[in-house]
Amino acid sequence: FSYLKFKPKIWMTSKYQIKKRSQLIKLFGYLFIPWSVDKIFLESKIDNSIKSDQAIFTSRPDRNLNTLLDIWGNLINRKLSSKKLIIYGHSEKINHSNIINKGFVAQNDLVNDLKSSRLFLIPGHKAETFCLAAEEAKELCIPIVTLGIGCLSERVMHGKTGFIAKNKSEFSDYTIQLFNDDRLWMNLRNNLIRIRGENNWIKIANTFISQIYE
Repeated sequence: FSYLKFKPKIWMTSKYQIKKRSQLIKLFGYLFIPWSVDKIFLESKIDNSIKSDQAIFTSRPDRNLNTLLDIWGNLINRKLSSKKLIIYGHSEKINHSNIINKGFVAQNDLVNDLKSSRLFLIPGHKAETFCLAAEEAKELCIPIVTLGIGCLSERVMHGKTGFIAKNKSEFSDYTIQLFNDDRLWMNLRNNLIRIRGENNWIKIANTFISQIYE
């Protein structure tokens, strides 16, 4: 009764979320307003001391981390045995010398690990309606490789800020290419630097205000 009486508009953060939500929820319309990231990601100085052998995953382990571990162990690491992958919060023991589970760390430490990483690897997950982890990596100018699951295809401009792979093999190929090709990696990083700060909270707030007064 309250829903019909007050006719609320629903806040959506991605095109993926708009597509997946029930039409009944959107009966009275919706607001399409993306999200931004914490101040520390917006204001941190970009680190040029990149560890060329390091990739990183900072999302929740239940967001297809096992898929990434499978790709890393069976495809990427076989060709690039000297590279390492940093992950966080995984409860199971990992018997792989090139995968480092840091558990849970302070946000400052997380930012420092991100800033010094060459690549951000994230398959995506159907529950992702925005993916702050990918947006944080983007804000720190780290090229991203993803399978585009959920909303992840919206966090990456294919060929400009990262790559959206169609399958595990392609995911592996893009990752290996970005580890090996300094020129390609630098092109993506420069593109990220040029757009850094575009998705800030002032812009998000203005988008919200403009839509609620339409």
